[in-house]
Amino acid sequence: MKTLAHRTSLSGKTQETTKPHNSRSVTIAIVLVATLLAGCTNSKMIISPLYGRLDDQMRKEFHKLGKFNEKQIEQFETRVGTFHVWHRKVELPKYAALINTVQTSIKKRGNTTIDDVQQWIDLAEVHSKKIRTCHPANFSFELMQSLTDKQVNFIQRRFARERKKNYQKTLELTPSEKVRERSKNVTKWARRIGFEFNKEQIKLLNDAFANQGNLTQPYYRLADKWTRDLFAIARRQQARDYEQHMRLQLKKGWTLVEKAHPDTWRANREVWRDFGFKFVRSMTPEQRTYASNWLRKLAKTITAISKDNPSYTPVNNPQHGCLPVTEP
Repeated sequence: MKTLAHRTSLSGKTQETTKPHNSRSVTIAIVLVATLLAGCTNSKMIISPLYGRLDDQMRKEFHKLGKFNEKQIEQFETRVGTFHVWHRKVELPKYAALINTVQTSIKKRGNTTIDDVQQWIDLAEVHSKKIRTCHPANFSFELMQSLTDKQVNFIQRRFARERKKNYQKTLELTPSEKVRERSKNVTKWARRIGFEFNKEQIKLLNDAFANQGNLTQPYYRLADKWTRDLFAIARRQQARDYEQHMRLQLKKGWTLVEKAHPDTWRANREVWRDFGFKFVRSMTPEQRTYASNWLRKLAKTITAISKDNPSYTPVNNPQHGCLPVTEP
């Protein structure tokens, strides 16, 4: 059940998450964002140790959910280790290829078309779907089914606390304040890697945040029902169709808002596609040179990390997760 509560740790998010996939597309940064923001560098010396410890973050969150017996811990370790190895060997080289495509395109003004940006977004979503397919939760039904009522109750209470806390945070700022805060965060992290937004680019960013449809409230309403249904299923552990229902419920969780509000979802994707195109078009020669060189080095770093030998050796058993030789 840990993977339900912190499903994105190996996807590059180190914060506690008690909700299914939200309205923001998972980009090529699904694994690297935490390492890049923490290290503010594209050096392997920094990124590699951080990437290697992302599964430790998952372990930490797992053990926050309660006391587990040795067999449950072993099952969890096997699924997380298998996922991490698959991701390193199969996905990281593809991220590097996409980054190289971007850096080559932006190097010269006029190279990048809006169709190019759309293709980058589409490829990022392909990788997002593979993460969903190979996520440890999809291979942990035996572990889930072994949880006692006490364990399930504890996890549910923790879900409720975290969801309440996360929801309250959404009410702290007005819409205009949220736009300013999000824009400020983006430019701050860009500055930390040596990229400075100019006034035109800050305006483009503010406009994009302001123009995207707000799906926060609809999301929480959908997620509340999803969570109730999830724990109702979790308590029917003796049911013959337990795995079938749990698998379907997990699958629903990844695309709640996308399925319930498809028009707004598509409109938001178009907002950020247009922003990406306008942003690339607005870049100065100096910005192009710097960004292209930085991304090229990042791609080399990611490729090098993908070739490292992981500390965990997965068992050649597809029941434990996607394998390096298995495309989802």
